[in-house]
Amino acid sequence: MTWYATFFDDLYGQVLANQFAPALTAQHAQIVRRLLRLRRGQSVLDVPCGQGRIAIPLAKLGMNVTGVDFSQPYLRRARRAAREAGVSVRWVCRDMRDIDFYEEFDAAFNWFGSFGYFSDRDNLAFARRVLGALRPGGRFLIEGFNKTWLLRHHLEQWEETHGDVHIANVWRWDERTNRMRDLWAMTKGERTVRRSVSVRQYSGPEIRDLLLGAGFDRVELFRRAPTRLRFTANSRKWVAVAHKADGAPPRRTKVRA
Repeated sequence: MTWYATFFDDLYGQVLANQFAPALTAQHAQIVRRLLRLRRGQSVLDVPCGQGRIAIPLAKLGMNVTGVDFSQPYLRRARRAAREAGVSVRWVCRDMRDIDFYEEFDAAFNWFGSFGYFSDRDNLAFARRVLGALRPGGRFLIEGFNKTWLLRHHLEQWEETHGDVHIANVWRWDERTNRMRDLWAMTKGERTVRRSVSVRQYSGPEIRDLLLGAGFDRVELFRRAPTRLRFTANSRKWVAVAHKADGAPPRRTKVRA
């Protein structure tokens, strides 16, 4: 069984629900909107959408949002939150590698370090599926840690608390696979849940090459901030905005992830 099949269940879902203050969530949604140059009425794909943290604010800003996630519990929370916010979002329960939309969206995004869960082949296949889901001229935004920064600065151990769940994390770098392997211990009261995580990390040039290899026409790199600041090798995170060519011929990917 792969790590992501169980990691997002149980206590981590409670962590995620308490991890971001509403003001920070609103700021992140505005960053996504600005970098993707979204206008009211445009269609946008949030994949994976988790509990709808960014999808719902974008819907409140007037976008037509579709959120895809493989977790039914997360989507139930997202539906409830959307109802409470008075907005309409289309929620789809599916592994993000299996999306089969065709030229339906003006833009798409993958936020909060959600790229790199799979093998190099499957990560590329996912990017190709997003490309197929975009209309000509569409844009795909990905946010992730900068591998170059991680190797210099990341703590091998850290602890923090969100709500009533305490996290103790230990990580190791796998040089052969370029993956960060974490061991999470999440404790609530007398109960502790341990989970392993393995995520492929990319430098700025590496994520640009992957997106170009998937068929995108060009890729802009920024460091995450409310404004479009230039990415450097010393940036803690990168944000990649990949552009599908205008007037691109119809393309249906046959890659099976």
